[in-house]
Amino acid sequence: MFIVLALAGALWPVQVPQPLHCRIEVAAGTQSKRCQVTVPRGGAIRACADAARQAGHCDVAGGGHYVAWTAGTGPGRCRITDKRTSWKRGVVSAKLSKSAGAPSTCDLYVELR
Repeated sequence: MFIVLALAGALWPVQVPQPLHCRIEVAAGTQSKRCQVTVPRGGAIRACADAARQAGHCDVAGGGHYVAWTAGTGPGRCRITDKRTSWKRGVVSAKLSKSAGAPSTCDLYVELR
């Protein structure tokens, strides 16, 4: 019986939850923009563990306690902001500052438990 369970566990794909995501795009010379991710009811933001910390997925904005990060391209500054962010309620906001001379993008990712 144990062998059957072990084989079934090896063949059954493990579902890893995909992070919540939002994207900001700013054209050259335009104003800054924000995006916001809200955790669905009954969900929670995953606590930061060593593996996520080593991957750079624990942003300092949450005190390094939650798995949430940004990835940006271009000259604009992409960051998680304290304004409009409530870690306990599961709302995370990112801001992409205006960029001079070239377009910029910002992606916000938030992992759930």
